[in-house]
Amino acid sequence: PRQASSFEPGPVDTSVLAGQLTVILVSAAAASFWWYVTVPEKRLELSRSKKSGDIKDYLDELSDDDGNRPVERWLLTDWLEPTKRKEPALPFLPKAKFNSGGANP
Repeated sequence: PRQASSFEPGPVDTSVLAGQLTVILVSAAAASFWWYVTVPEKRLELSRSKKSGDIKDYLDELSDDDGNRPVERWLLTDWLEPTKRKEPALPFLPKAKFNSGGANP
């Protein structure tokens, strides 16, 4: 019969740690670039398009449509009618922050 041996930890290979640290740093740099550069640029692009562009044309077309696309109108109520509060997606849930149309400040 074979005798069971116990685990004896050894020193960690530094090349493995260096590789893991490199992956973490590259991932953090990519996420930072996305959050601080790409997201603000796209928000600005979206804002401009809502004022005068493809999205404005789409919203105008959708607001002129008399009920053929109720789901789209419901989803885009915040943009079509900024002062109107959307009906809750799940009306049986309490008005909380995870129920669209709820009592968010």
